[in-house]
Amino acid sequence: MNLSHLSLLILPLITAFIGWLTNWVAIKMLFEPKQPKRLLGFIPWQGLIPRRQTELAGQAADVIEREIMNHHIISSEIRKMDLTPYLEGSARRLVRDRIAPKLKAIPLLGGLVNEETVAKMENLAVEEVTREAMPVIEKIAIDFESSFNVKEIVEERITSFDLDKLEDIVMRVARREFRTIENLGAILGFVVGLVQLALLYALGNLQF
Repeated sequence: MNLSHLSLLILPLITAFIGWLTNWVAIKMLFEPKQPKRLLGFIPWQGLIPRRQTELAGQAADVIEREIMNHHIISSEIRKMDLTPYLEGSARRLVRDRIAPKLKAIPLLGGLVNEETVAKMENLAVEEVTREAMPVIEKIAIDFESSFNVKEIVEERITSFDLDKLEDIVMRVARREFRTIENLGAILGFVVGLVQLALLYALGNLQF
């Protein structure tokens, strides 16, 4: 069989296109179709991620809770918080802006409330609030551990996450990698076409 050099390129080009198309379709089928459909009227067909979104959410939540962000880690971080500056500021504002004006408005007693008295009250309030800071943080950490379920929250959020937004995020983040996969499909397809030509030549069914 005699073929021109141009004709010989057709087979590798066809297989390259098939390789590229196959990978392109495979990437698209990660998300499409989002709703279940019937291929040829009887074959169930749905994108991988939409079809397994609930299962993927459960597995992802399990990994996040076990390996990344369990409630013990979060409560440990809560215990490291230093609330003293915030509590101190709140105590001073409470005494000066709320308590002191009300005391000054009381007949007879109000005349005894001067700047020195207010300052002493502020310092006393700051001292008491600072003393209670650590017990408050510990109480928050304990309550958090007993009530906060990281896995449940993450699983619920992933399960209810809008698939169009998820697809957009994945495509934007992995666009370069997906393009590489498509190009590799084309390259491999082209190589397969060359191998087929070589086999045909070796078997004597093709002459250059």
